[in-house]
Amino acid sequence: MLARSGFSLPTRTTLTGDWADLLREHFVALDVSDIEDGDGFSGAVHSAQLAHVRVSAVQSMEQRIVRSSSLIKSDGADYLQIGMIRRGSAVVRQDDRECVLRRGDYVLYDTTRPFDWQIEGHAHDGIWGLEVFTWPRSYLSLSDAEVTSLTAIAFDGHAGLSGLLGRFLHDLASVRMTSDASGDEEEVVNEIGSLVKSVLHATARPIVSRRTGLYESALSAIDARIADPALSPVDIAGSVKVSIRQLHRAFAEHGTTVSRSIRSRRLDGCRREIVQRHGVERSLTQISHRWGFTDLAAFSRAFKAEFGISPRQYRSQAVAPTSTAR
Repeated sequence: MLARSGFSLPTRTTLTGDWADLLREHFVALDVSDIEDGDGFSGAVHSAQLAHVRVSAVQSMEQRIVRSSSLIKSDGADYLQIGMIRRGSAVVRQDDRECVLRRGDYVLYDTTRPFDWQIEGHAHDGIWGLEVFTWPRSYLSLSDAEVTSLTAIAFDGHAGLSGLLGRFLHDLASVRMTSDASGDEEEVVNEIGSLVKSVLHATARPIVSRRTGLYESALSAIDARIADPALSPVDIAGSVKVSIRQLHRAFAEHGTTVSRSIRSRRLDGCRREIVQRHGVERSLTQISHRWGFTDLAAFSRAFKAEFGISPRQYRSQAVAPTSTAR
């Protein structure tokens, strides 16, 4: 018999620990943030168990869902999951990759390593829908190397072999939570597992983020005005003609912020100039001012935090003559 259980938050609630607790109950320990309308927050999760596969349907508002290293240590859950977007869109990051999911697309992710979902709701009402399929890691018989090579890659849920699996999984989520399973559920689960492994190996395709172009344009705008000490995210948003909110989202998709990018590009520019031939002739104060720093002490602290060595030490090591063992 198929075990069925459904849980949902009240239609309106504030974002306390309730939503994170509900996600933990159905999945693994997760942090939730970036809820824009806390007073109007709503979310629901419905799950069913089919032999080794847990099938879940999740619906909520725009938010970021993160599994951090500390949360992994707290519960040690060892699952492989497939998440399929049914409404809205999402950016998923894991293993130094990211992908964009739109309706019907799906992604594999591993609960034993950090991952990050940034989920946006439908333009009409801000609500997104997600179907999640959870297997014990050992059941799919994928090696660590195979899993690492396949996470955070978008699969097309509409065409080809990946589309076949996408339709199969969606039907499973639609039917199995509303009806009793037949006696051959073990056979169904085995077929799912075989199809999942075939698709993961055969049809993975990366989807380029729709904000990649904006991100690259913003970096060019930063580089063009890098010497301006007052350069701010507002200035960059104006340069590329987008809202500050759009700009921040583009940088968030790449795992960083506008301010952090400005600082890191300034520091890298200083680092390169310090050891260049003409840079050796300039003082650290001159170099730091050239790259937008107004205070030498603040620059030195930032440089050491970024590279693990002070700019003076970096310069002395770079220009010191190399000794040869005799």
